[in-house]
Amino acid sequence: MMGQKAYDILIVGGGVIGSSIAYHLLNDGLDGTVAVLEKDPSYEFASTPRSMGGIRQQFSTEINIRIGLYGIEVIERFDDEMAVDGESAHADYHPRGYLFLADESNWEILQKQCRLQRSLGVDVSLLSPEEIKNMLPHMNVEGLLGASYGRRAGYLDAYGLLRGYQRKAKSLGANYIHAEAVEILRQKDRVHGVRTLKGDMLEGASVVIAAGPWAAEVGAMAGVELPVEPTPQMVFCFDPAEKFEYDLPFTFHPQGQWFRHESGKQVLTGKDRHEDPGFRFDWDRHYFEEDLWPRLARLVPSFERLKLMRGWGGLYAVNKLDHNALLGAYPGLDGLYVAGGFSGHGLMQSPAAGKGMSELIRTGRYETDDLSPLGLDRIFTQRRVLEEAVF
Repeated sequence: MMGQKAYDILIVGGGVIGSSIAYHLLNDGLDGTVAVLEKDPSYEFASTPRSMGGIRQQFSTEINIRIGLYGIEVIERFDDEMAVDGESAHADYHPRGYLFLADESNWEILQKQCRLQRSLGVDVSLLSPEEIKNMLPHMNVEGLLGASYGRRAGYLDAYGLLRGYQRKAKSLGANYIHAEAVEILRQKDRVHGVRTLKGDMLEGASVVIAAGPWAAEVGAMAGVELPVEPTPQMVFCFDPAEKFEYDLPFTFHPQGQWFRHESGKQVLTGKDRHEDPGFRFDWDRHYFEEDLWPRLARLVPSFERLKLMRGWGGLYAVNKLDHNALLGAYPGLDGLYVAGGFSGHGLMQSPAAGKGMSELIRTGRYETDDLSPLGLDRIFTQRRVLEEAVF
């Protein structure tokens, strides 16, 4: 039997972005009700728990830098502030830093970015090859001209961050509903709810699309086109034969490979590849052995001896326009909001995105940080946010 319920705000997607929005709406004083629709409460294929977990401020645009600065302020106190009934959250932030290595292809770019980052208050410095070697004695610095090192950065437990927001939002009254949206209800230029796969009609004065890689599919339910496509990524975890006494920062090479420590001194790694869009979650052992492993061993020779423990695939929600978030109200359709297209940066940008969307929905304007540069008008104009530091 079809049921009908009414809420003030309906959020389609209960990942870290949707849960951050739900938490902030209620924590910031929304005089109303919030429901979060999540089709997969196990989050088996959600992007959040498959994330690399990185947190940084080393971007090339002011808007992304400011979002990063806000995010680290939240992350550093997250576990305590998200406590429920005396039990802390478990995002387990590890402040190991971010290290962007440079060769001839990107050294000038990193220096320019560093100047902007410092001017906005980012704790970042440029390192010489000798300083890189002092920090990471096992690294081969041949061919490197330097690096950009962000100290107030690192990585966390992505699922722990999601659960922290979710538990706190529920404690404040958010309703999490196990349901799959199949239609966003609208009357002319106004949305007014969601219809689920089971036939339930959920009324809502506002609907927020926070569906990650599925954002375009959900947008189509409202008759709008969102330029977001699912892009597969792969992560590998290996056990190195030689365990380092020091902690690795989150390290990126200009050719695209990256690595960081995981618990037990195991190492997470991956490499940016140009993948065809699609909902694929497989991972390729052959790719690791034939392509990525040799690259890692050239950079860190002791990685020649390792044991591949596991791997997994996940999805970036890539904004095809400019690889930056789409945040705000959808132009010309009252009551519809979008928080998507984060292109791999959703986890680290979830604190600012949740705060900003809460302010916009409740008051009609941004108050903490002006996120309007990431507005949805970009879909209809030639305005782009061109971010160089995309990984």
